[in-house]
Amino acid sequence: MQRVLFGAIDIGTNAGRLLIGYVLTNGGYSRVRQTQLVRVPLRLGDDVFSTGSISKRKEQQFVNAMKSFKFLMKSYGVKTYKAYATSAMREAINKDEIIANLYKKTNIHLHTIEGEREANLIFSTFYTQKLPDHQYMYIDVGGGSTELTLIFNGEKKDSKSFSLGTVRTLKGKTNPAVWDDIENWLRESKIIEKNFAAIGTGGNINRVAKIHQKKYLEPVTTDEIETTLDEISKLTYDQRIVDLRLKPDRADVIIPALEIYLRIMKVANINEIIVPKMGLADGMILEQYFDNIDKNNFF
Repeated sequence: MQRVLFGAIDIGTNAGRLLIGYVLTNGGYSRVRQTQLVRVPLRLGDDVFSTGSISKRKEQQFVNAMKSFKFLMKSYGVKTYKAYATSAMREAINKDEIIANLYKKTNIHLHTIEGEREANLIFSTFYTQKLPDHQYMYIDVGGGSTELTLIFNGEKKDSKSFSLGTVRTLKGKTNPAVWDDIENWLRESKIIEKNFAAIGTGGNINRVAKIHQKKYLEPVTTDEIETTLDEISKLTYDQRIVDLRLKPDRADVIIPALEIYLRIMKVANINEIIVPKMGLADGMILEQYFDNIDKNNFF
């Protein structure tokens, strides 16, 4: 079968990402293989959570990033791509103007997607690897929202998006009542009464797995997350960049991110989290792959 490259542009609250990759099927599992990954620290949430809209300065940075993404996809020979925006863009008052202007300048159709759609795309990566037989809760902590998905016997039972994220927290825009909503949802789903493990997606939990030198699908424990959080919290912002080699836009959000992971896991009585290093962009590529197989395109 011909190897076809797909593109996934994921415009999040903290960063914009372009993933170029192909899908390899082996042993009944279809997994995304990365050819190129580019991450630009747009931090759209800084504007949206402060003023409600995206500034002209931030818009120009955003458009420049998208132009570079398009040129890079053309250089690689990407066949098709999708561009999705999540929490910050969907909450921006001027999102329609931003999206229209982006199309005018780049010919890129950017679609805002709701939290449930985001959770479903992330969940689609569940079937890309053979995981131990268990009940799972997917936890994806982003800059503006957190998506939770419950999996019983290999099937999705429920999912929900909450207005809880790292940039939102740093800007002081998190409503404390969201934690009551999360706990009530988990109790209604009876997850607290069952033996669950977590699956974590997002750059911050990936970093913890890297710090603890975890092998593929080897779980990270809550004790290890707490240890990492304690050690990072003792460092200044500059020390995290120099000593831990964190990117500037990672050095501040990693603390609220780990606090969110820990609190959710403790509420759910979960002690371990598997970190497969898959996320929304992987789900976007899988979506294109299966859509084109159904239509007998490319292959």
